[in-house]
Amino acid sequence: MNNRTIKTSEIETPVGLAGPRPEPQYVSDVIVDLLGALGYEYVTLNPGSSFRGLHDSLINHHRNQTPKVLLCTHEEIAVAFAHGYAKVAQKPGLAICHNLVGLMHASMAVYDAWCDRTPLLILGGAGPSDPNWRRWIDFTHSASTQGELVRPFVKWEDEPTTPAAAISSILRGHKIATTPPYGPVYIALDKILQETALAGPLPLPDVKLPRYQAPASICADTASIARAAEALLSAKLPLIAAGSLAYDPRATAPLIELVEATGAAYIDQMNHVSFPSRHPQNLNGDSQILKEADVVLAVDVLDVPDLVGLYGDEEGRRPATLPNLTVIDLSLNDFAFRSWSRVGGDISPADIRLLADPIAGLRQLIEAVKSRTADREIAARIQARIAKLTDRHRALRAHQAESAITRANESGVSRARLVDMLWHALKGREYVLSGRSIKGWPEGVWEFQGVGDYLGANVGGGIGYGPGASVGAALATHRQGKLPVAILGDGDMVMSAAALWTAVHYSIPLLAIIDNNLSFMNDEEHQRKMARHRERPLENAWIGTAMFNPEIDFATVSRGFGAWAKGPIDTAKDLETALSEAVAIVEQGGVAVIDVRTVRPW
Repeated sequence: MNNRTIKTSEIETPVGLAGPRPEPQYVSDVIVDLLGALGYEYVTLNPGSSFRGLHDSLINHHRNQTPKVLLCTHEEIAVAFAHGYAKVAQKPGLAICHNLVGLMHASMAVYDAWCDRTPLLILGGAGPSDPNWRRWIDFTHSASTQGELVRPFVKWEDEPTTPAAAISSILRGHKIATTPPYGPVYIALDKILQETALAGPLPLPDVKLPRYQAPASICADTASIARAAEALLSAKLPLIAAGSLAYDPRATAPLIELVEATGAAYIDQMNHVSFPSRHPQNLNGDSQILKEADVVLAVDVLDVPDLVGLYGDEEGRRPATLPNLTVIDLSLNDFAFRSWSRVGGDISPADIRLLADPIAGLRQLIEAVKSRTADREIAARIQARIAKLTDRHRALRAHQAESAITRANESGVSRARLVDMLWHALKGREYVLSGRSIKGWPEGVWEFQGVGDYLGANVGGGIGYGPGASVGAALATHRQGKLPVAILGDGDMVMSAAALWTAVHYSIPLLAIIDNNLSFMNDEEHQRKMARHRERPLENAWIGTAMFNPEIDFATVSRGFGAWAKGPIDTAKDLETALSEAVAIVEQGGVAVIDVRTVRPW
């Protein structure tokens, strides 16, 4: 699709502000100038009186330019939007939340960004701290330390009390958010501080100085790199698996180079896609490869114990030893943990720990491996491994293709059939997939090129993330000239459907497919497991989990927010027609939603 500029400048240009931008008159004016200097292009918000000074400065001082205000209908949507945008744009997202109540609304989205290690600068209106300035509602909506609400799942939080402190806090927060491992920061800005008139100049520092920039990438120690290279090259079957890699497309090339240099098999972590689907060493969907591997390199994998199978089922844990497996952990995980949340799982069972920026560590490993592959015996062993893996890849993909052919005869739409048909409708186009149904995803159908084609699942696990994050991702995706697409669950959609209004209002194209099985299906499956275990009726599992009587009409809801929509659709024939229409709508700059009634798994 053609690259184009978002229409915010056309529909929300301030009036009555002739002439050049004036010198700042209030503290909030200086703060907004600083945000622009730091490169923030957009700011998402749901309006609130506690940051009315900032809001006025964004519009009437900074002329609604860099950052431009993007109105969202809920604070959780606003933060999720910034989260999705940051992952595609490869720059920190910016959001503003109204005092306590707005931050409470946003807290789930803040946690999602923390778990997903995404850089966000979140500003909050606060106070007034001086009780003489408080209205009755301000006593209810202010706290002595507002950031305590999110302190356990942000990298840093602050509540500056002077104009100079506010400038310093934002500079520091920006630097912390953009230093790996990334994450959100929260800064509460007192309402009266924002609205204070400047007594004199409050100059901004040169934000390009090294003191305000993230530091250079951390590299692993050379001895550990040498051990890891030796382990990979001497293995019978090495396996490399990758996590998000900060959704940075620059990670694809070194990842491919290392996989090829070592002759390793490759699999993606469940919630991420970081490697080309068609690469002959990609064995996604091979249920045996992990069991056969004797060395596993985990690259930026959030939960290494889960990757290597240390967690048991609901009956208990498996033995916490891996006697026949050497585990190499290349990540910055040891810098990312907080005591409040157990995100990231148990202690990594790494035999070799490479504490490094993933891309920097990959390059170190490539150099160490290639220094040894001149040895003919090692080179021959690698080529023999690659040949076997290539044959295995071809057989696997052929089996997956046969399954797709079988599904093509289905009259209804299973989750896998939905993926098949959506891929066929998008084939030949550059895209970014911001959401997908993990359960029922058929490997080998969708042809990913590498990091950044898919933006990962909701790592925090809270329902409601998808719509807001997909609209934010769509903004950055569209600016890159690619087609934005998302597969959203019906639970996600029912919680945050209003994100569509923001997409339509600001002409942010998006193709949203709703995988609608009329249920919070994950929990319905758990109810069935409980019923089996306790020898109780399976027929009652839908109670308290299914969403029908009445069935939610997502197409009508979406049209109410201004989107083009079709549905409910429950046949493959109708879906094929709807997809063709929807893709055309999105390529013309529209928002298209298709409500698909996917076949229930029982």
